[in-house]
Amino acid sequence: MQYKRKISEQIYALVILLSVISCVAIYFAQQTGQYENNFVLQQILFFIVGLGICFLISKSNITFARKHVFWFYGGAIILLLGIVLKVPFTQEVNGATRWYRLAGFSLQPSELVKGIFVFVMAHFAAKYEKNPVKQFFVLASLGLPVLLLLYKQPDLGTTIVYFVTAFTILLVANKSWKWIVGITTTAVLSVSFFLFLLLNHMEWLEMLRFKKYQFARIFTWLDPASDPDGAYQVNLSLRAIGSGMLTGRNGNVYIPESHTDMIFSSIGNQFGFIGVSCLLIVFILFIKVLIEAGLTMKKNFSTYLFAGFAMCFAFNIFENIAMSIGLMPLTGIPLPFISYGGSSILGNMICTGIMLAVIRSDSELE
Repeated sequence: MQYKRKISEQIYALVILLSVISCVAIYFAQQTGQYENNFVLQQILFFIVGLGICFLISKSNITFARKHVFWFYGGAIILLLGIVLKVPFTQEVNGATRWYRLAGFSLQPSELVKGIFVFVMAHFAAKYEKNPVKQFFVLASLGLPVLLLLYKQPDLGTTIVYFVTAFTILLVANKSWKWIVGITTTAVLSVSFFLFLLLNHMEWLEMLRFKKYQFARIFTWLDPASDPDGAYQVNLSLRAIGSGMLTGRNGNVYIPESHTDMIFSSIGNQFGFIGVSCLLIVFILFIKVLIEAGLTMKKNFSTYLFAGFAMCFAFNIFENIAMSIGLMPLTGIPLPFISYGGSSILGNMICTGIMLAVIRSDSELE
């Protein structure tokens, strides 16, 4: 019990530390004069509300939630389906419909339901862990509708995060090496075959109703010279990070979306190699605590859930930083706990609240 309390305190401390880093980074990012809004005050408000929601969820009854898991899953599907169908109150930004706009606030369902997705996957992975075949098909039947709805928004970056998260839970939950090797091999071959078609036989993908413009960022990433305008943001990001050198620079380099998706570039510019190294250390400590928590849980459900959240946050962090330095295509995905945005902060706090609730009630779970 004492050890679990220590883990909970570490999670709280690291989340608060990341919140402080976020506010400092956003303060410097908005010094470029791109926007007139005071994003720091808004971010502080998001964190206060988020921590309140996190605290309330941490006191919730996990056993009750597992018994009514289909209600949560159904609610998540309805929220995502409403975006795809463009029901009233949806909002389109830069050609993508990913938000609901209500009373002056924008809410992004893909961020808010992330915790529910991991919870549902972990629940059914534990429920059918003695039957690997049934476990696989149940997780696939529950995961694919979510992935398709995310992809249709379109939101490729978040779709990849959800897929990798579900895949990780499936691997951790599976006790058969034959299934692990088989699933991993199938996934690698499928992705490789898709990339082969994308680069050499785009017409075959178009027969399956894929459109070339949907993969424009991938083509730009592979060959920046083919689309200088598309590579413009990445070039500015690399220039900003490089000019930060060891300790950062005095002054600001223009970076589009420097307080949201490209905030890592702004941190690199303002605080240099030392600054981004400190941020990465905090992220590594956060992921380390989640992994340690998963290894100490008594119930397999809890272990699967922490494996899912650890990978969800880790891959999200990797994807954002990789796109900022040109290692991955631009996907418009926020940096967890750091990027400005109410939906992102609330989504991360919901995930944190679920983890804290599971830590508190692990020994009581059925």
